[in-house]
Amino acid sequence: MNSKFSFLPFFKVLWYRLVWIIVFALIGSGVGYYVMRKTYTPTYMVASSVDVHHKTKSNESNLDQLNTDVNRLGVVQSEMSDPGIYASVSSSIKDKNNISISVKALQNKVSVVTKPTSTILSVSATTDSAKKSSVIVDSVISSYKTKYTKKDKKLVVNQLSKARPSTAIVSKTPYAQYIKNGALIGGVLAYLVCLFLYYKQRKNSSRKRQQKAKN
Repeated sequence: MNSKFSFLPFFKVLWYRLVWIIVFALIGSGVGYYVMRKTYTPTYMVASSVDVHHKTKSNESNLDQLNTDVNRLGVVQSEMSDPGIYASVSSSIKDKNNISISVKALQNKVSVVTKPTSTILSVSATTDSAKKSSVIVDSVISSYKTKYTKKDKKLVVNQLSKARPSTAIVSKTPYAQYIKNGALIGGVLAYLVCLFLYYKQRKNSSRKRQQKAKN
């Protein structure tokens, strides 16, 4: 049995209504750009390095102590990412800087990364404000230092440089993505409307021919 289905109408609509499809694609890209300007919020990533090591014991060489500290850097990383530290940070920055942020949000926004074969970690925060990110980073390091140097008198926590808003890395605005999506949606909607009108017109024409044939 031969099928009556044909792709020809789809190509006809695309060809004869191409100008309208392009026009609506351009309108869609403009709408996409407008939506991006109104809804997109850039993020700011600020980082600082911290050196965490122990004072050398009298009966131990500097190299042995260094190797011990390098080997336990993963433990330090876990301690610095502990929810207890973030709870302290959340409370501290709310009191001192009037910044409200939950422990869960801090877990998503703060990153603690170890630097191989060293006693140095990189602490970074990514938020919607360069100042907020820098305050969070400094507070994480300060909270860790306050908590763990009390427990371990030989522990040294040295922040190599304060986190500064001026050093923030700003996320790139995704202009192309929004414009492309807007153009695609506009073009597809225009094509579907034209296709619907084509079949509606074709159906009406067929009905008129049938009525004439009966008469």
